This record gives sequence, C-alpha cells and structure tokens, in this order.
Amino acid sequence: MNDKPTFDLSVKAADGCNIFSLKGRLMDQQQADRLMQALDEEVAKGRSHVVLDMSELQYMNSTGLNILINVLTRTRNAGGDTFIAGLSPSVRQLFVVTKLDSVFTITPGVEEAIAKLQA
Repeated sequence: MNDKPTFDLSVKAADGCNIFSLKGRLMDQQQADRLMQALDEEVAKGRSHVVLDMSELQYMNSTGLNILINVLTRTRNAGGDTFIAGLSPSVRQLFVVTKLDSVFTITPGVEEAIAKLQA
C-alpha cells in the first residue's frame, strides 16, 4: 500500500484571480497535465492571474519546478502573472537552491498574494 500522499488540485476564483490549491506531491507528467489543462481552461476564459497555494504541497521535484515555470510563462504570455503562496520549508529550499525564488513572487499566504496582484 502506498502511504505517500498523491497529488491533488482544486481551483477557485477569488478577487479577480484564480487560486490553484496544490496538495500532496507534485512529481510527474500526469500531474503536470492536470495542472496545465486546468490552467489552459482558465486562461481561455480570460483569467490569467493565478495564485498557486502551495501550503499543503509536501514535496516537489524538478518535474514539479518545470511545471511551475510553464504556468508562469503561460500566464505572463496571456497578460497575467503567477504568484506562489504558502511554501513549506522543504519546498522553499528547492526554490532557493534553484534561484527560482528570484523569478517568482512568493508570499506567506494567499491573502498577501491576492493583495499584491491587485496592487
């Protein structure tokens, strides 16, 4: 039996942006496809401002980082932006080591990210 948490994704609209809540472990192409399909659906509706709520994301590998770079690229190409909220210490360390903490806007929580998007 697999006791490692799997990946889960939920999307909700809030204050002019979409909040993508990522939970569990973001590690493979199938998970990437789910996230990118959801993103493409929202961007097609003209909603290109995204907050990635990663407060419940326990693990991410290089595939996960690549997915997030793709999310950022797609939202910016559509005239929006992507903010990251609520990184766990281990996932934050991955951003620091790869220097992606200087590419993404990272906030402590979703409320702060929404406030920055509206500024």
